[in-house]
Order: sequence, then structure tokens, then C-alpha cells
Amino acid sequence: MILEEIMARGRPSKKGHIVEAACGLFTQQGYQSTSIDQVVVTAGVSKPTVYSNFPTKLVLWETVLTSLTEQAQDEMQKVLMRLQTKKNLSLISGWILLWEAWVNKVERLAVYRILLGEQHKMLPSTFALFAEFEAVLESTLLVWIAEFSVSPMNFFALKAVSKEALLMPALMKQTMMDKTELESQLDELLRGTINTKQAK
Repeated sequence: MILEEIMARGRPSKKGHIVEAACGLFTQQGYQSTSIDQVVVTAGVSKPTVYSNFPTKLVLWETVLTSLTEQAQDEMQKVLMRLQTKKNLSLISGWILLWEAWVNKVERLAVYRILLGEQHKMLPSTFALFAEFEAVLESTLLVWIAEFSVSPMNFFALKAVSKEALLMPALMKQTMMDKTELESQLDELLRGTINTKQAK
């Protein structure tokens, strides 16, 4: 595990310190605008130290992405466990809370911005890591809906609407849809799909 690897006796190792510094820079500035020189200055290490651990900027970014995926896994698991202990929490209310937890983290939004806006600089290995990153949200949502009776088609529809209503506005720094309105739309969508199936 990357996180375990970069932590030494409760504090980051030199490698971990570089990853932390790079993560902050990538989050604030994106991939293109972050240079190895900036990472060197921010981490307070020598350039040979950075290059001995990360031969290219892309390798450093992929390590940051892996670390963020592991953090996301841990964070979303905690959110999910909290939701599972709440009695009478509806499918839609819990679903929205999970999406909000996902999009309310600047580092995660930075991952999307970099992968969507600067994909021409990435390798297939980067996209594979991005798929693992996105799978954290998907698997968390699947665990949540497993407690309810939701078909794969409903899951896909709920995810598509939630992405447009919550993730895209967060990425574009726009106002998100009102939570009550979103709940109502998702409820309606579920009811509509169920009614259509019953009518067939």
C-alpha cells in the first residue's frame, strides 16, 4: 500500500513528504502548471532526491493518484459505516450524502480536472489508475444500494443524474442543485422506472 509505504513511524518518510507536497501543488495548479522544481522547493528536498524516487513527473502524479485513491477508500468506508448505523435513512438521502462526501474534497475534484482536462499528457497506466479511483465511489454506492431493492438500470440512472447534479457543478465551480429538489427528482426517477417495469 502506498500510504503505508510512505509513512514511517507515524510521520511521512521523505518519499511520502514529496508525495504530499506534489499532491498540494497538483490540487492547486493542475498537472501542466506544476513543475518538479516547484515540488523540490515545496518539499524542501534536493532535485536528485525527487528524481531518485520519481523518475518523471507522470510517475509522481500516478503515485499521488494512487495515494488519493487509498485515502478515498478509507474516507468513503467511514462515511458508509456512519450512514449504515442511522435508522430510517432512505435510499435517496443516503445516496446523496455519499455523493456529497465524494465531491466535497478538493483533491478528488483536482483528479477529475487533471484527467479530463490534461488527458493528452497521460499514459494508459494513468487511465487505469483513474478507473481504480472512480471505482471507489462506485463500489461504495453499490454497497449502499445493496440494502435496498435497486436494479442495475436504476443504479445507472441514479448515478448519471447525480453526476450531472453534484459532480459537474462542483468541477465547474457552479451552484449545485438544491438538495430537496434533487431528492425529489431522484425519487421520481426511481418511481418512474419501477412503474415502467410494472406496466410491461
